[in-house]
Amino acid sequence: MATELARQKVAQAWCTPKTSKTEMDINLAEAFADILDKVWHQPWLGNATTGELIEELKARSDLGYRTVDGKEL
Repeated sequence: MATELARQKVAQAWCTPKTSKTEMDINLAEAFADILDKVWHQPWLGNATTGELIEELKARSDLGYRTVDGKEL
């Protein structure tokens, strides 16, 4: 389900000079709002949950665990 912010941003598309005479399609607007929410919550956009950030870091890192003397575990 789309957030209110996403719905507001999508509704703005029907308020531009180019589109103000176009009737809003509610189903299409809701689908776009759902897509916006999914995009906005990607880690690379800064809106990720802690778990998503940790998974992103794991995927991007190739770190091995080492002891103080430098031996790999």
